[in-house]
Amino acid sequence: MIKLFAGGFPRDLEDLELKELFEQFGKVEAVNIVRDKHTGVSRRFGFVDMATEEDARNAISNLHEASIDDDTISVVYADDRQKEKLANKKKAAQKVEIKAKPKVYGKTYQKVSRPGDVSYQKVTRPGEGSMTGRRPRKRIK
Repeated sequence: MIKLFAGGFPRDLEDLELKELFEQFGKVEAVNIVRDKHTGVSRRFGFVDMATEEDARNAISNLHEASIDDDTISVVYADDRQKEKLANKKKAAQKVEIKAKPKVYGKTYQKVSRPGDVSYQKVTRPGEGSMTGRRPRKRIK
C-alpha cells in the first residue's frame, strides 16, 4: 500500500469523488480528506492509499498539476513530505552556536543562539557569588 498526498482540490470535493478520480489510474484502498475539526469544512488536502507502486506512479504522473474546477492539484508521495520535514529539523538542530560575550562587571555571559532565537545565559563558576548556578526567585507582591 502506497500513501499519496493530494492537495489543492476544491473545498466541495467529497471523499467518493476523490476516490473515483484516483480509481481511473489504479486500485484505491482508502481516501481521507482532511477537514477542520470545528466546522467540518475541507482543508483542501487529503491522503489516498493506492494498492501498488505502479498505480501510485500512474496516478502521480497523470494527476500532478492537473486542473479540477480551475484549481490546480498537487499529487506526491506522502512519505517524501515526512522525510523532508525530518531532514529540516535535523538541519535546524545542528545550527546551534555558542559564543562567549566579553565580561561585564566581573560576570561572564554566554550567547546561545538558535534559528530565530538569541539569548544570553549567565555562566557561574564554583564559588562565584551566592547563586551557585541557580536563578534568583521572582518576588511576588
